Amino acid sequence: MPSEELTHDELLQIIRGEVNQGVGPALRDALSSVAGDGGAVASLLSVRGTRGYHQAAAELEADYPIGRKLRALGMAALAGAPGNLDVAAREVERHWPADEARSAKGWLSRMKGLTAGNAAQAGDIVMPSYDPEWLLLLRSRTVVRRIARVFPMPRGATSKRRQTAGATAYYQGELGPMTESNLSVGRANLSYKKLTALSVVSNDLIRFSGGDADRIVEEDHLGAVATREDRAFLVGNPPVDAGSPQGIFYQLNAASHAFASAGASLANFQSDLTTAVQLVESSDVPVDFESGKWIMSPATFWLLYSLTESTGNQTFARELAGATPRLYGFEVLRTSALSVAKSWIGANAGMIFFVHGPSVEIHDSLQRATSIYPGGAYYDAATGAVASGISNDETVITTISEHDLLLGYDTAAAVITGYAT
Repeated sequence: MPSEELTHDELLQIIRGEVNQGVGPALRDALSSVAGDGGAVASLLSVRGTRGYHQAAAELEADYPIGRKLRALGMAALAGAPGNLDVAAREVERHWPADEARSAKGWLSRMKGLTAGNAAQAGDIVMPSYDPEWLLLLRSRTVVRRIARVFPMPRGATSKRRQTAGATAYYQGELGPMTESNLSVGRANLSYKKLTALSVVSNDLIRFSGGDADRIVEEDHLGAVATREDRAFLVGNPPVDAGSPQGIFYQLNAASHAFASAGASLANFQSDLTTAVQLVESSDVPVDFESGKWIMSPATFWLLYSLTESTGNQTFARELAGATPRLYGFEVLRTSALSVAKSWIGANAGMIFFVHGPSVEIHDSLQRATSIYPGGAYYDAATGAVASGISNDETVITTISEHDLLLGYDTAAAVITGYAT
């Protein structure tokens, strides 16, 4: 327990330690957000009956006048009767030095009729406690990086050689001339597509949030980047989708490997799904049950799950209900990025992808960076001018990711379109 010999700064340090360790819900209910170290003053509620401690508290309250009022309100909470001013007065009388008790009781008497439950009266004086767990924003599941191969692209651009046709072998007679045939080659050019996120955070928020604010912003940026790149990898369509990589849907051979659904009946689903697999396999893509992947929206997944035969048996439910959902033996991945509710998909344009995973290549800088700039300058779109983080007492947080996508073979994926889910 602190003694009267402690200096002002030493006492503050001890109080800060108590606040950091947590001293129960009664104290948390009484914490103050007044300027300076109001929370430290309120933490004195955790100690009762120690005259030296309260005398030291009185010295602090010369700088933070609201501290005594908070302590008076908090006494009722500590006694098990939060908001009861009569209980608070009795607790003050029992545990506080006479001069402090007199002042606090006088203030309490003027609060008759005020209630902690009414924010406009006394409620805003007693600060609420906050659960340290954040309810994070729900985002689409990201799927493409789970199935793709990732290649380093450290210089910002790369050119990959591609065989576009092969030689042909011929049977011939014993003495006849051999028939000539040659392979042909081309190039796939890739370059960085820069994906960024920027947030500006008040330094007051960072100082008084216990360090959570900047961490939450960083984690939010990483989630935002992952979600946005997944959409680009599936259906990115430059230049309509400015700056985006070209997605799988726009790199496949649309003439042969994209087709409209015949409808959402069981028979039509069976025909469409087997056709998608057949198109990829017939193109000599080395697909097997581990490398082949379905990608669809959750709504389409559950529609498939619910389909029944004339006997009432659910056709696909058993495969889809496993720890790793499968359809015709191939793993099923779900993402709301393909839901028709998304503006980039549109009603009745829902898609089911069947993809040979190893043919999907992400060429990446491998230097995804989240940077924090206390006092950094930034472009403020609201004013159309550069703002100073120093003048505004703000911190700028940025996340930058650089990558491009290549579907190695334009026949390594097939897409069924036209679902309303």
